[in-house]
Amino acid sequence: MGSTRYEVRVSGRLSERTRSAFGTMDVRSVPSQTIIFGELAEQSDLWELLALCSALGLEVVSLQRLPA
Repeated sequence: MGSTRYEVRVSGRLSERTRSAFGTMDVRSVPSQTIIFGELAEQSDLWELLALCSALGLEVVSLQRLPA
């Protein structure tokens, strides 16, 4: 399976420390939300990303698979 691009939107703005937890993912702030997006190599990476959001206490607003 090739890598797949995903976008996760969470409520609020993240601190620099929290942003750094997402490693190679791009993290951008928009009014009242933060967008975390990038390529994930395996489906299990998506579950790990969502688990990280949960562990950090972030409210996931949406999850979207992006076109290649």
